[in-house]
Amino acid sequence: MEDLLRQLAGSARREGGVASQTLDNGMELLVYPLPAGGAIVGLGGGRAGRPRAEELLRRRARDMARLGDWLPAQFVDGGCYLLRRLPPAALDGAAAPLSDEQLAAAEELLQ
Repeated sequence: MEDLLRQLAGSARREGGVASQTLDNGMELLVYPLPAGGAIVGLGGGRAGRPRAEELLRRRARDMARLGDWLPAQFVDGGCYLLRRLPPAALDGAAAPLSDEQLAAAEELLQ
């Protein structure tokens, strides 16, 4: 997953926009580069079968220590994603972008 995040971040920077990849579990991984470095990472997908942002906020509030870094967002098309900011060091190889536990927590929240 780390390699995929770095690849998407590189593509997003070169293209000047969002890069995305559909994962094996059907969720979409989005990466949006920030002008000052780093990126916004999103995990989620279309509205079919996904909880709404209000429900995600309620679930997140039950375990802020583990889930608090993920911010729910609902797009105009109804898609729900969990977003979080990654520092530049997470994308240039100096640090791991996201741990398996962080990704598992986001996937659990979206179930």
